[in-house]
Amino acid sequence: MATSTLVLVRHAKSDYPWGVDDHDRPLNERGRRDAPLIGTWVDEHVSWTPGAEPAILVSTALRAQLTWSLARPSLSDRWASAVEIDEARIYEASSQTLGEVVADHSTDASTVILVGHNPGLVGLILALAEADDRRAAATAKFPTSAIAVLESDLPLPDAAMQPQAFRVREFAVPRG
Repeated sequence: MATSTLVLVRHAKSDYPWGVDDHDRPLNERGRRDAPLIGTWVDEHVSWTPGAEPAILVSTALRAQLTWSLARPSLSDRWASAVEIDEARIYEASSQTLGEVVADHSTDASTVILVGHNPGLVGLILALAEADDRRAAATAKFPTSAIAVLESDLPLPDAAMQPQAFRVREFAVPRG
């Protein structure tokens, strides 16, 4: 049975310009420096089943959009067939909503990358991953640019809606 992979990426460090709505906050200098390293890390640590190209779900918030647009060029050519989707429901989403978003977009994918925000991402890890030291590390602090790789033996649409169907395989915070 093929393994299903859910990669959770928190956007890179954002700026807080005066008078700018939260949804429209850009990345700060550190965020622009760190975002390409997210792409490099994903390229080196994430694979998928041939024929089941990954789905990349990106929050419509500007800081998430900028994170992925700066991370994307660091991916190798094997990612060219990945399906990228701007998903408004990710912004300010609960863990339940994030699970639904993953289930809705993963019918044909064995790997989904979700670029989003806290506290939803930590909530999703707590809801979907078995309790162990890796889950504890990922949920103790999930800073900007953090990445958690979750794996399950169930197909993604089912695993995304089932408590503790995943295990945390890796947790990293690539920064420059």
